[in-house]
This record gives sequence, C-alpha cells and structure tokens, in this order.
Amino acid sequence: MRYAIFGMVLTSFIGACTTTQPAAKINQDTIQPGSKITMKGQEFTLHPGTLQLGDNFLDKAKDLDIKFRNRITIVSIVPSIDTAVCEEQTHQLGESTTLTPEVDRIVISRDLPMAQKRFAAESGLENIQYYSDYKDAGFGKTTGLLIKGPELLTRGVLVLDQKGVIRYMQFVPKVEELPDMEKAFAFANQLGANK
Repeated sequence: MRYAIFGMVLTSFIGACTTTQPAAKINQDTIQPGSKITMKGQEFTLHPGTLQLGDNFLDKAKDLDIKFRNRITIVSIVPSIDTAVCEEQTHQLGESTTLTPEVDRIVISRDLPMAQKRFAAESGLENIQYYSDYKDAGFGKTTGLLIKGPELLTRGVLVLDQKGVIRYMQFVPKVEELPDMEKAFAFANQLGANK
C-alpha cells in the first residue's frame, strides 16, 4: 500500500522532470540544501537537513549503502529517471566522453530499484551505479534534498574526492532545468589530475 501511494505521488509530480524541448535548459545557479526550489512555477520547501562542501558524503548517505571504490566520483541526483529531464541528465552522465575512465558515476533517485535496473538495461547506461532512496527518504531528509509535498529528491550534481569528501556541488533552483554537468565533469577530471 505504501509503495502504491508513493507511485501515485511520483506520477502526479512527474512533470517536474518533463520538457517539450529537445534538450532541457542548463541552469548555472545553485541553491542550498534545506532551502526552497521551484517546480512548474510553484515554490516548494526542501526538508531541513544539511549538505555542504567538505562533508563526507558517505556519512550522509549511510542508508544507501554505496559501494565506494576510493575514486573520484560524480553523484547525479534526480527526482525520477523515467522522465525526460532526469533521463537527459542521466544520459549526460553515462555517455560523457569527457570524463576520464578513473571517475565513477552514481545516480540517486527515489525510483524503485527494479525501475532503475530496467532503465539501466533499456538505456544501455550500465556504467552507472544506481541507488534508490525509496524506502523512507532517509538520504533526502538527512541532506536537505527532499522536496516537501511531492517527497521527491531535488535535482543536482556532486563531485567527491577519493575519500568521499564533497568538493563540488550544484543544486538547481528550478527542478525542470539541468545542472551544469559539463562543469562538474571538468571539475572531477581536474581533481583526478591533482591527486
């Protein structure tokens, strides 16, 4: 029953990730976790929580049991991978030819794990590790990245160093727009080159 309700909520807010344009707009701005975002012109508040540069991401993401390999890592956070803008963000991550092979790629969403697995197989994006915050949204609540009301994760990107420390982050103020993934990729590559 709980999962059925979550599915209905996810479906009702699916427009947060859709676009009628061939490519979503890239937003250079950023907001702080625990603040406010807009979605389809409506303002929403994020659950209180903290995530900032210098935090150890693995401590904040304990509920997700991330398989961290002591490598530079890009973490792409999306509301739902089964929608257009989220899919575009995930394709940018998985298909990037600018990222060096030493950089690991992670996507976190509130989609069910089986939906993530299906998406990875159908899209051919199996070079990404997928993690789901579907059970109780513990990751979203702890980090201040969960949108109150629709209970979806907001959209953003992080770069972690080899110890899991956050060195770069961007969370877009408009959920239907993309973070600057290329800027994050360039940062990750530079971080790897300086190790």
